[in-house]
Amino acid sequence: MSITIYGIRHHGPGCARSLVKAFEANPPDLILLEAPEEFDQLTADAAHADMKPPVAALLYQPDSPQYASFYPFARFSPEWQALQWAAKNACEVRSFDLPVANYIALDQADAKVSETEQDKREKTTDSDEEKQGKEKTPDKEKTEVERPGDTHRQSASVGDPFTWFAQADGYSDGERWWNDKMEERTDSASFFEAILEAVTVLRTELDQQETDRTLQREAYMRRHIRKASKESFNNIAVVCGAWHAPALAVMPKVSEDNAVLKGMPKVKIAATWTPWTYERLSVASGYRAGIRSPGWYDHLWSRSKYPYITWVTKAARVLRKEDYEGSSASIIEATRLSQSLAGLRGRPRPGLDESLEAIRTVFCAGDPAPLALLNKPLLVGKKLGAVPDEVANLPLQKDIEATQKRLRLKPVAETRDLVLDLREDSGRNRSIFLHRLQILGIRYARKTASRSMGTFKESWQLKWNPSSVLDIVDASKYGNTLIAASGNALLASVSEASVYDVAERLDNALLGDLPDIAPVLLRQLDLVAASTADVTELIRSVPKLVQIVRYGDVRNTDADAIQTVLDFLATRINVALPGACTNLANEAASLLVKLLRDYNNALTTLQIESILSAFRDCLSSVANSSTSSAEPKGFATRILYDSGQITQAETLTLFSFAVSAGNDPEDVAMWLQGFLSGSGSVLMHDTGLLALVDKWLNSLSDDGFTNTLPVLRRTFGEFSSPERSQIGLAVQSDNLTTGVASASGSVESDFDIKRAMPVLVTATRIFNLPPPAETQSD
Repeated sequence: MSITIYGIRHHGPGCARSLVKAFEANPPDLILLEAPEEFDQLTADAAHADMKPPVAALLYQPDSPQYASFYPFARFSPEWQALQWAAKNACEVRSFDLPVANYIALDQADAKVSETEQDKREKTTDSDEEKQGKEKTPDKEKTEVERPGDTHRQSASVGDPFTWFAQADGYSDGERWWNDKMEERTDSASFFEAILEAVTVLRTELDQQETDRTLQREAYMRRHIRKASKESFNNIAVVCGAWHAPALAVMPKVSEDNAVLKGMPKVKIAATWTPWTYERLSVASGYRAGIRSPGWYDHLWSRSKYPYITWVTKAARVLRKEDYEGSSASIIEATRLSQSLAGLRGRPRPGLDESLEAIRTVFCAGDPAPLALLNKPLLVGKKLGAVPDEVANLPLQKDIEATQKRLRLKPVAETRDLVLDLREDSGRNRSIFLHRLQILGIRYARKTASRSMGTFKESWQLKWNPSSVLDIVDASKYGNTLIAASGNALLASVSEASVYDVAERLDNALLGDLPDIAPVLLRQLDLVAASTADVTELIRSVPKLVQIVRYGDVRNTDADAIQTVLDFLATRINVALPGACTNLANEAASLLVKLLRDYNNALTTLQIESILSAFRDCLSSVANSSTSSAEPKGFATRILYDSGQITQAETLTLFSFAVSAGNDPEDVAMWLQGFLSGSGSVLMHDTGLLALVDKWLNSLSDDGFTNTLPVLRRTFGEFSSPERSQIGLAVQSDNLTTGVASASGSVESDFDIKRAMPVLVTATRIFNLPPPAETQSD
């Protein structure tokens, strides 16, 4: 019986090619694969004809799916090729790494210890600060809990150890050295012997302290090797990360490994397959075992002979589409240049770096910026894997995937824009599907444009994210079908929801076409609205309900019941609002005004005269009350003025009183913020109001002006650039400096009606209006 250690990089095409050659030369009858023990239940699926890498094994805790680990495979991953070889040659495969059941339990235990230590530190800090009479400063540091994931060829406790070899061999970093010597080499003679020898020297010379997880994993792997060696196998192949190879080649005492593994906790684990993307294989994605260029590695796997020639050709095609030079002559020149660079560097053939440098020089005239155009299509790649329907074991996932196929919403790795016409059955059905996913928090689609008046379209951005499978796992607790799960999710904890939350859930129920759920939410909305004393919560919920009533017709929504609730809410708001505007701090007043602005816009959109009239009467009480806070008073005055409920003379009276010299400058500034915020058009067209503001500003003391400046800057900063320009011109004009505003609303000016009459006549003809009074007799 023989045992051979094959140290590999987890996503290395050179390692994968050499591994297959080694198996052909020395066929094993058992392969021990570095993967969590639970992976055994998935290995048979790897041979399925419709399994298209990149794919990932998902191992997760069913009752807490946030604790999960992905184990990705590309077609150039050595482990994937080992699985394919084993399936073709009837070779048994066993996963022999530490189970995720232990990994997650250990992480949870570590997290609890960290939380306990954090609590102790906070209590100690509180006690010390109380003794010293100091104000407590929140501790922003958080203890990161290690999550189970893929291992890398380097140790977890240091940087890339292969940097030592790289520096000795004249390379800038360990990544380039490994790429050159291992992944881009053409021969495989003594490949794994060389890796084992090199890493053995590294681990011996560095003599570093390994992490507890590394020691536990290596002890567990040795336990599996011992067990297999006692069975009737003739040739055992051990496929593991290169860093672990020396630790598995020499066996310590069984008692030492047992001591390391003693008393390890465990949780329940479930396993499934999920599609993956090359983007998530790249080191830029944050993946611990990530690689620099998945697209290049894939190309190396598919083109073992002269890969740099076809790589340069692919780059030329991409750059030509972006209007860069990419002729056949340039391809030949770039290929020759990459060969020359490789020769100067003592390499047998060009690699990724030589190819990119030649591309930059020939195609981009030395400019590195255009190389960014190659990143997604070539360096990273757009490849998205596929998992057969019968392999997925989550009923909700199967239902989602079947619906995607029926609606022709095939998942794609890159971002895709989608515009839906809700007047068409296909558009409505797709919209319903996407809204149901949003209800469940499944990150597949994002709405990019809200519904607006007079449109029947929705805009979405679609991008399949491998992490979405975790969202599906989490959502499975609500049901096994999309319609059942989304409905149950909306009803979850609804009895504890606020008015706004229930209104939002109701909107989602209608958008997701859940007719059985909408009546339940409507009854709950009626109930919670009747028992809510917080007027801001009532105000916040109305725009959402108005949106349902206003745009529900495109989805055939019966809005009568919602209209009844709206009438009730509006009455409650009108009764409570004057009291809610009294004696507010500035921050609370600003928040209330913001809500009232949205509320007013919603009612104006709905155009129900009885509700609008009652609200305007309520605003009149706020505007004329001596106890109302300044900003709500200013806002109420502006709405009454804009809607024509008060005349210009009445507005000037309220304005003059608000900005009079006897008032506190900060209150005046807050009143102006309420009156002016959102639009400066009233000052552009009403010189009397602008004159009052100018007069008030000139009357302020230096301290008063300094105190009110931040509010004024914030208010005027919200105006559009044209509005600010027009107000500035008006301030400089004679009309403002010589005009005198009065309580009657009249402003003296030098406006000449006779000089303006030709312009007025022309304007009336253009707009087909009755002529001005002075010309009618003509």
